[in-house]
Amino acid sequence: MLSFLSNLNPDFKKLLSGSGLVMAFKVAGAGAGYVFAYLITTNYGAETFGVFELSLTVLTIATVVGSLGLDGALVRFIPEFIEKKAPGHLRKVYGYALSLAMPFSMVLAALLYVFSDDLALKFGNELLGDPFRVTAFLVPFSTWFGINSEAFRGMRRMIEYSVLQRGTVILLAIASFFSFKYFAIELADNVVPLIAFGIGLVLLALISGIVTPKRLSQTVSLTSSDKFIKPLEIKPLLVVAFPMLMSTSMFMIMNWTDTIMIGYYRDESQVGVYRLAFKVANLITFTQFAISSIAAPMFSSFFAKNDLEGMKKITRNIGYMNLAISTPIFILMLIFPSFVLDFFGEEFSAGVAPLIVLAIGQIINAICGPVMYILTMTGKEKKARNIIIVASVINICLNFYLIPIHGLMGAAYATAVSTIVWNVLAVIQIKKEYGFISIPHPF
Repeated sequence: MLSFLSNLNPDFKKLLSGSGLVMAFKVAGAGAGYVFAYLITTNYGAETFGVFELSLTVLTIATVVGSLGLDGALVRFIPEFIEKKAPGHLRKVYGYALSLAMPFSMVLAALLYVFSDDLALKFGNELLGDPFRVTAFLVPFSTWFGINSEAFRGMRRMIEYSVLQRGTVILLAIASFFSFKYFAIELADNVVPLIAFGIGLVLLALISGIVTPKRLSQTVSLTSSDKFIKPLEIKPLLVVAFPMLMSTSMFMIMNWTDTIMIGYYRDESQVGVYRLAFKVANLITFTQFAISSIAAPMFSSFFAKNDLEGMKKITRNIGYMNLAISTPIFILMLIFPSFVLDFFGEEFSAGVAPLIVLAIGQIINAICGPVMYILTMTGKEKKARNIIIVASVINICLNFYLIPIHGLMGAAYATAVSTIVWNVLAVIQIKKEYGFISIPHPF
């Protein structure tokens, strides 16, 4: 293995050295996610798990909107300012992101709190009101946590970035869950998982909020000067952030519309079954997430240096690694689709067929490679936005049409088709812009 690695290009060796750590945390986080799901389903059943997933859906939507795309913009600008050795610009761009995103996320949180009962009635279950109010409290912390996490990714500080992931939040949530049991703390069943999750989120948000500014100051020597760089204005940040917000919002819509519509047309137990199948299918691309997390700022650096050949090589290396790791997982899911689902209880066996459909969409996602990262990190945010808008419209229309008729299978078909669409369109766009195909091929 060492001999093989020595023949790889230096950028890919750097990528592997960092992605191994991220992947380890990702595996631990994924494992923690399944443990937490097991604790919820075995103690409270599929319905409470569905309430928890719906609450996380609302939290994710509010966080993405509240961040205003500034978390993604940090990943774009921080590597650039590190290359230019501009410590003042690093601090300013981080300060701008917080000063805009945090107040806006607080407004969203207040609105969610006030209208939580009305939103619960939209889903036909007034008992969702309390979980939504807990969710409202978590929105600013989730936004703060996300901005700090992406700042570390931009700095390429992968140890800190690896820790600041949802998997770590889940690990803390599991500890909180057992604490509730040990100290016999009485809470309503439908908010126990969410409060446990919230404790982990708030703790990590506070820690990251203290550490991130310090690490930014240490990234570039304070003796470096910004005098040869034009002053940083907030407008260029927003110009990049807005298309990223649109892309992320559309991507979020595509990933969560199925969950929302199942909750609207069906009951919370169906949401729980579907979300568990979705989580299992995502095992196919967990490696891609780890690798792409580190590759994103590398794409930005390649673009800043106009090194298209370097970007092509690293993309091809990533593609082969994705193919090698995701294919066996995909095959196992096709052969033993009920192995994991049955472990959580017989009521989850209804997710077997949706799991297979979702897995097909995820293997195409893995094969196509980090296409959206390439586009968003190389000045093609608007192209990425347009692709995601097209796929999101397809996703919404298919979910709206298929879920009332086919239930969970309709949601799975909609998600798989839209996933394939945005990946294929992005592959075509990268070929058009940069002249290479991100899909692994021998020529």
